[in-house]
Amino acid sequence: MNISILEKPSIVKLREKADRSLAELEKQILRDLEFLEYPTKSWLPKTEGPHGSHVYDVVVVGAGHCGVTAAFALLREKVTNILVIEKSPEGSEGPWQTYARMPDLRTRKNVTGNELGYPNLTFRAYYEAREGIEAYAQLQRISCDEWTCYLLWLRRFLKIPVQNDTELERISPEGKIFGLTTRHAGHTKQIYARRVVMTTGPLSMGGSNIPDEIRQTIPATHYISAYDEYDFSRLKNKRVVVVGAGASAFDNAGEAVESGAAHVDLIMRRPKIPPVSVIRWTDWSGFLQTYADLADEQKWKLMHQVQRNAAPPTPRALKRVEGKSNFSIHFSSVIQSARMLGDKVELTTDSGKIEADFIILATGFSFDLKKSKPLKEIFDQIAVWRDKYHPPGGGSEKYLNSPYLGRNYEFVEKNPGQAPWLKHIYCYNQSSTLSMGPTGRVSGLKYGIKRLMVGICGGFMREDFEHHLASVTAYNANEFEGHPWIGEP
Repeated sequence: MNISILEKPSIVKLREKADRSLAELEKQILRDLEFLEYPTKSWLPKTEGPHGSHVYDVVVVGAGHCGVTAAFALLREKVTNILVIEKSPEGSEGPWQTYARMPDLRTRKNVTGNELGYPNLTFRAYYEAREGIEAYAQLQRISCDEWTCYLLWLRRFLKIPVQNDTELERISPEGKIFGLTTRHAGHTKQIYARRVVMTTGPLSMGGSNIPDEIRQTIPATHYISAYDEYDFSRLKNKRVVVVGAGASAFDNAGEAVESGAAHVDLIMRRPKIPPVSVIRWTDWSGFLQTYADLADEQKWKLMHQVQRNAAPPTPRALKRVEGKSNFSIHFSSVIQSARMLGDKVELTTDSGKIEADFIILATGFSFDLKKSKPLKEIFDQIAVWRDKYHPPGGGSEKYLNSPYLGRNYEFVEKNPGQAPWLKHIYCYNQSSTLSMGPTGRVSGLKYGIKRLMVGICGGFMREDFEHHLASVTAYNANEFEGHPWIGEP
């Protein structure tokens, strides 16, 4: 990108307006935080790394909405020796300014979760303070720009310690701590942590799902995944094929149409667009709060239904392409083969041959831990679902390859007793869905983050038990100094 996201005119305008109008709200939030501050005591003992190096109690990997919320929760639990690392520049965290090629969020505007129960930290409070109550009442959807600015505001106001442009390259167990190899500004640096929380995006545990017909015959210069960053202005006057039936397919098609593509063909296997977004069914407290405690068989059955079709496009996404002269849709169309004809791509499908300059694959992502860069030293010790559960009649390879997590998002050993330190790495991203439910979505944060905190804090308490036992044994704070009725401590 030529300019920073923070210099994007729409972002600059929104942030300047926020700076002028949020002062009163921020005063009230500070009061709210003060009211609920008790207990105030930091409670973790200091740990030293090799040669006296600093050891963070928790390093959170990823500064999207899950990472920021997890860090906020840790600070409220008085786990303050933390760091959030994020490989993207500030403002580009998460998908909203990169591969989410949609003007608005698919999430409803009244969704809560990031605020951890503080009403004045909700998106609604933020928006009403900036635009007014009536403006919020008329708001249909939260724009991606609005959501980006909201998260940046939360991060700044809550003083979340984020280090951008920092990629985690490797996790290495070193006794009771982890050595984390990071890369920042072209330089490699080793940092240390007692716990690691991975709140990374959909590609972090495997990568894009590229159909064999494309991957084996078409050069990578002629296609991208819907999750890849790409300058769509390069598609001007090009013929483009988008493959997929879900929301991402239509978002990418709409972006290509609006970027001046000569023609966009969207092909899908389905006879029609799925009318139901089944993931919406999961937005109820009983499910989000208790799913992680169900039996494996129950999880498998429920998630099979929840994931039976990709999330359909929003009505606005359909309107971006509907009736456009440079857009065509092909239903019940499967790619049979693909080949290059000179510098063009020729796809043979059930509905005939389609020639294109470029292909966009909105065909989802896969879970394959050996492709996760940070886990390359330890992936073969992490249990996945196929190691622990064998569904009758087989099942989805994607979900059988997803990590099999403990009840607080922690990794589980493939072979018990061989890697006990794995329980100190927590996996809070899309790959945790089968084990924990869709709690990485904003609507699930209030339940998932609470469970994550119980795991992290409980682990610290058990590990530091002797420290706390010694502390209480030595405790002798005398509240009645000098009173004649009270004995000596």
